[in-house]
Amino acid sequence: MGISIKPLSEALGAEITGVDLSQPVDDGTGEQILDAFHQHQLLLFPDQTLTPEQHIAFSRGFGELEIHVCGQYLLPEYPEILLLTNERDQEGQRLSIADGGSGWHSDLSYMKRPSLGSLLHAVRVPKTGGDTEWASLYQAYETLPEKTQKRIEGLRAIHQFDQRSNPRLPPPDLRNRDEHSEELIALTPDMVHPIVRTHPVTGHKSLFVSLRFTIGIADMGETEGTELLDELLAHQEQSEFTYRHKWGQGDLMMWDNRCTNHRACGGVVELPQVRRLHRTTVMGDVPY
Repeated sequence: MGISIKPLSEALGAEITGVDLSQPVDDGTGEQILDAFHQHQLLLFPDQTLTPEQHIAFSRGFGELEIHVCGQYLLPEYPEILLLTNERDQEGQRLSIADGGSGWHSDLSYMKRPSLGSLLHAVRVPKTGGDTEWASLYQAYETLPEKTQKRIEGLRAIHQFDQRSNPRLPPPDLRNRDEHSEELIALTPDMVHPIVRTHPVTGHKSLFVSLRFTIGIADMGETEGTELLDELLAHQEQSEFTYRHKWGQGDLMMWDNRCTNHRACGGVVELPQVRRLHRTTVMGDVPY
């Protein structure tokens, strides 16, 4: 039997069953998965029992893996895996990024080569809370008024890792935001990318900006740029572009960061409930 592919929503996403990702994926199945990835932008592989080694091995089938700059939140002995959890160590310190992405974003858009894709595996899931939502940036671009599409063609946006300069986010605090060191900030200088991004495989255009990492428009004055960016961010958040996922134990979600945004939308999960997910990130190319 081959794999089965079933759409998750009208906007984006597909569920793939009939494959055990703990085992090597044959070439034919791998091609089907890659075709579905490019067609649907987001893939769900339910009920997958994976060791870190198996998670990494499947992820490497899509390209070179990124090592996240926040080294303190990487899984011990597996630097390819970023730990996303509400768990604490024996001293009560966080094991994960404080804000697990509550603002819409595309992973690593602040890098010179933003992520191609991310693969997030649910190791432990809470009974309530912890949902994640994805949005199609293809649809966000395609539904813009033609006048706006022409206006933003060729414009570039500024993407920033450190969020202290982002006027659309609250100030950092110990609970909900990380305050990054000057050394870490130096490793992640601001990057400028096209607002309208062309996918290197599908050729489709997408609206490549986000609330979390985009702080301004490089080719405009501050007032005009702020107004335009606010307009674009509000447009891309419309519910008809999105799919919301309630995690099941063992779910692996794989998404295309070149044409989607995502956010944590299920509220903060409080102990003793545990939410633990492992993320690998596939390195991408320079946007155009």
